[in-house]
Amino acid sequence: MIAMEPVPAWCLVNGEWTEREDPVMAACDPQGGDVDAAMAGLGFEAWCRIGDEGFAATPLTLTVYSREKPPLQFLLQLEGNAGNVVEHVFAETLPDAMNLLAAWAPVAQAGALAELVRRLAAEDGELSPALRPRPAPPRPFATGATHATAVES
Repeated sequence: MIAMEPVPAWCLVNGEWTEREDPVMAACDPQGGDVDAAMAGLGFEAWCRIGDEGFAATPLTLTVYSREKPPLQFLLQLEGNAGNVVEHVFAETLPDAMNLLAAWAPVAQAGALAELVRRLAAEDGELSPALRPRPAPPRPFATGATHATAVES
């Protein structure tokens, strides 16, 4: 048997951050077991998802899993498309989970909207006027200095 170092995960417990061993990764085979099977084995079921895991270009997908009772009743799984990064963050109670969701949902929603706009713009082959690059507004260099303006060529 191969002894592996515990994988740490951040946990929000009664509004306070603490670092504990990630129970999902502890339940996985040390050689890289099935994370979904480990989550199911620990009783976690999908509760809600923000962002579309089917779109490779979505910057961030946030999925909240829950199980019947604490400890660590809620699992927030953050999946980023930059390097296929997956992070687990745990919340002890529903108020902890809702605080995390309120803080992080806007990031996932903004990424999903940006991807939707990109796909809609790509369908007709042209960027809409609102999406075309615009010249930078004048910016002063210092008090009393002249302004630089970007010029389209």
